[in-house]
Amino acid sequence: MSPTRSRTSLESARTGIGISAEPDPPEPGDLERPFTGVPLDVGPPPDGGREAWLCVAGTFLQLFTVFGLITSAGVLITYYSEHQLKQYSRSQIAWISSIQPFIVFGFALWTGRYFDIHGARRLTIAGTVIAFAAVVGIAFSQQYYGFFLSHAAFAFSGTLIYAPATAVAGHWFLRRRSTAVGIIVGGSGLGGVIYPIMITQLVKRLSFRDTMLIVACFNLALMFPACFWVKARLPPRHPPPLKTLKRPLTEVRFVFLVIGTGLYGCNILTPYFNAQALAVSNDCSPSITNYAVAILQAGSFVGRVVAGIMADRFGVWNVFGCIPFLTSITMFAFWTPPNVGDAPTLLGLLFYGIFSGGWFTVAASATAVISPVTEIGMRIGMMWSSVALPGLIGPVISGELITVGNAKFTYAGIFCGFTFLLSGILTIAPPLKNWVLERCGVRPKVEEELDPEATLPTEGQVEAKHTDVNMDEVNQKL
Repeated sequence: MSPTRSRTSLESARTGIGISAEPDPPEPGDLERPFTGVPLDVGPPPDGGREAWLCVAGTFLQLFTVFGLITSAGVLITYYSEHQLKQYSRSQIAWISSIQPFIVFGFALWTGRYFDIHGARRLTIAGTVIAFAAVVGIAFSQQYYGFFLSHAAFAFSGTLIYAPATAVAGHWFLRRRSTAVGIIVGGSGLGGVIYPIMITQLVKRLSFRDTMLIVACFNLALMFPACFWVKARLPPRHPPPLKTLKRPLTEVRFVFLVIGTGLYGCNILTPYFNAQALAVSNDCSPSITNYAVAILQAGSFVGRVVAGIMADRFGVWNVFGCIPFLTSITMFAFWTPPNVGDAPTLLGLLFYGIFSGGWFTVAASATAVISPVTEIGMRIGMMWSSVALPGLIGPVISGELITVGNAKFTYAGIFCGFTFLLSGILTIAPPLKNWVLERCGVRPKVEEELDPEATLPTEGQVEAKHTDVNMDEVNQKL
């Protein structure tokens, strides 16, 4: 391999531009049909244009509707406990809401892999149809099992949409990828502000059934355009062998990213579930207590959009590495001290919303920039899947700590703060190790030198002939 060819192959492996990975022949025992490589000589992402921004708009609307309703769980759980399910305990009803994030993130690996192979169209259509049917099911439910299954079905529509929605920006954007992802996931933050207020106001004027039917039609109207706007840029291809799932786990930086993501995700939803409880325990005014979740979600919307812009300006990993530490500081400073009053509680809600919302944006971007373009969906899916089980356990532990603390968030705040802190340490460990080695005059390993923030290849490099690049060959020759 010539120096010029090596440089081009290395840049392609790092940035995921114009790669055509000729895979290894399938081994005996592979569970899927042989993978026929499809030349991906489609040029670099356009970083804009009508199709690219329509894709962003479609995924924005999808996440607005899906996560707008999922994050309205506090409003719905309160209503269920006072009406249809008043014979059940609060903890029993809480399973209806807590199972939703587990389903959304738990299947993200497989929906991400499906996106890499077939694109986004089928997932988008299926998610739209299931989401509409699930909300109609909620409207007509009267028994516990009906609510549980309907909410679970709605969460499944979310898993069909979420990983592809955060991965498809990698097909259309490169230099402005984080900005695009920030706009996309900003939809879920804005939905988290609108839906709780909308549902609260509607149930005051209409029956619960009519309210949810209106929500179902509202969702369908917003999600329908995405069935035409959201599409992958790369052509469909045959599924690679299942052994390709092992490859990311051999990369130190990706493994630490997944572990750090799991720790951050352990308690990322805990403050969202307990925002109102925090305001009540701090003796806040009704204007803050009643809208605590909406205040937090407003901060989340701002954080999701601003973090993407900052990541494109200062570097994805620079922003991503700072967020867990800022979140930990916020938790220790504003959520742990008891009886702090209105102003500190308001600041705590806003700051936590900003930082946690920003994390949702740059987590996907940080994964994308260290992934080949043909594996972006799969790797983002693996990253989100690492949140599923910790995200189910963390709020339960925090809930017990709140009970032990006499309805105060102090013990739960300490627990959350330390999980965020440990997440930050593990996330930055590989690049920090390389930085220390460089300062000591020791050359790091080549695999860990593939810095996603490095200078992007020139247009001439992108257009160079590299349609026969084999990722395994690149790694061996490096």
